[in-house]
Amino acid sequence: MRITFHGATRQVTGSAHLLEFGERRILLDCGLFDSERMNPDSPNRRFPFDPRSLDAVIVSHAHNDHVGRLPCLIKEGFSGPFLATPATVDITSVMLRDSARIQREEARLAQSRNPGGEHVEPLFDVGDVECVIDRMERLPYDQPREVIPGVTLTYHDAGHILGSAIVKLDYKEQGEDRRFVFTGDLGRRNTRLLPDPTPIKDIDILVSESTYGHRELDPYDRLMKQLHAIIARATRLESKVIVPAFSLGRTQRMVYCLQELFALHKARPIPVYVDSPLASRLTDIHRDHPEAYTPMARSLMDADPLYFGSKYVDFCASWEDSRRLNHLPGPMVIIASSGMCEAGRVKHHLRHVVSDPKNAIVIVSYQAEGTLGRQISEGVERIQIFDEWYDLNAAVYVLDGFSGHADRNDLAWWYEHTGGDIEHGFLVHGEPEAIDALAPVLQPFVRAQVHTPELGQSFEV
Repeated sequence: MRITFHGATRQVTGSAHLLEFGERRILLDCGLFDSERMNPDSPNRRFPFDPRSLDAVIVSHAHNDHVGRLPCLIKEGFSGPFLATPATVDITSVMLRDSARIQREEARLAQSRNPGGEHVEPLFDVGDVECVIDRMERLPYDQPREVIPGVTLTYHDAGHILGSAIVKLDYKEQGEDRRFVFTGDLGRRNTRLLPDPTPIKDIDILVSESTYGHRELDPYDRLMKQLHAIIARATRLESKVIVPAFSLGRTQRMVYCLQELFALHKARPIPVYVDSPLASRLTDIHRDHPEAYTPMARSLMDADPLYFGSKYVDFCASWEDSRRLNHLPGPMVIIASSGMCEAGRVKHHLRHVVSDPKNAIVIVSYQAEGTLGRQISEGVERIQIFDEWYDLNAAVYVLDGFSGHADRNDLAWWYEHTGGDIEHGFLVHGEPEAIDALAPVLQPFVRAQVHTPELGQSFEV
């Protein structure tokens, strides 16, 4: 088998890994790079392989850095199936339609700002998205499926977000059984909402994510105590707590954590507002898959009339609902997108709260360098929002342990449960610091030197 890494190499976006079994070709994920989509030179606008030559595309989960370029494959002539778990199919349909809408608006805005300039088309449109959805085949966890002749795919729960999967491919090579495993993005252990990542044994070739390979994050119980203290402070000061959160995964996790806090940890309930239309649609999908959650989570949410909803949780449907929050007194929690504070409704809420020391901002997501969220998490004195400067006086709490990504200890636990004796190991989906720190953790379980591939690098394994 030959593997070529076409994304997420020493970086955390653009996941795309090409597997070649003789004349047959399978692509694992096809995600967006962190690059301006309207830029004609963006890596999102070209493929270093011919999509028409692919036999199938296997999707690990529905985050945009793993599915964001699927419609581009259609535009370039791919005619095979997309395989994903049932929940991933449901979420992908929402994520890609929303992406097409945003790109249409971005293209319109770019053209209005530079009427005489070169017109740049969106990466794809809604028609391309519908073609993807029509070709998506649902494959539940633990059900083997021959994806190309002689190669059997089985999904296992990765515990990262709803529907996330570890990809296991079993095949024969020169008469011997072989097993390839791609972790996708692994989740944390003991987070109560989703099951722990599924251990896989007898692996010959492993491609592992490494997002937090250099970090040890706070355990869940400690995070909940910190969150309890933040809510108690808001109650005492009658203030607001702003939680910037990604619409997929982090928003639903934070809603659940607050439900758990109110129900089991004796925290005095305060109103919780979810201000993101996309998060509202995705939460509806989360309600459709109660089988995905741990028994504890199900028992807690069964007590309410609606999963991820209670008398304390309200979803803002309109701009009027959103604006109204800025004029309501605290205490309250506002969970709003985007997770890195670069767009969306969270910026409107931030500018109303940042200068008052009674308020709080809770960072629960990875913050990329150069983003407003990174500036807030680093505690700068002043921040710029919508071309205006504000003193950052609000209390800032960084609880990135609520991340959906496994940390260094979680990854080490998962590697230990493989049983070792892996022939080849590869680390992807991590910044250089994370990959370099994780390589020695993985190495004891791998016979050959652990690889940290560069973009476009190929290996015969």
